[in-house]
Amino acid sequence: MRAGLSAIPQDSWTARTISRALPLKDSPEGLHEAVVIRHYPWTDLAPEAVALAFAAYLHGDGEVEESVTYAVSLGRDADTIGAIAGAMAGAGRGEAGVPGRWAERIGPATGKCLPVVAGKHVLDVADELARRL
Repeated sequence: MRAGLSAIPQDSWTARTISRALPLKDSPEGLHEAVVIRHYPWTDLAPEAVALAFAAYLHGDGEVEESVTYAVSLGRDADTIGAIAGAMAGAGRGEAGVPGRWAERIGPATGKCLPVVAGKHVLDVADELARRL
């Protein structure tokens, strides 16, 4: 989380939104009041999604399941918020932090979005990406 926060310019909309969100991590209503831009008709605002995801990660104490389920329960751009919170929690807890009942459902990628990974297991793709870093 520190690495993520350090990459965000302090005078940015995202930084301001995160600073309002983190103290309200345990209050979905408070988070929405502090973060959500109600008059904006789309839910895909990066500053909003990032702030809600960081709050969800903190709410879940970095545990994968708690962070992700809380994140998606916040609504709005739920898939993005859940993915960010899950990525943060997964990075912190590692593969062992993913609940077994979730992990057993992970299989080969279909390649619908990225044909180059079709048929490869998600863990193999992750290992390949990690080697390239």
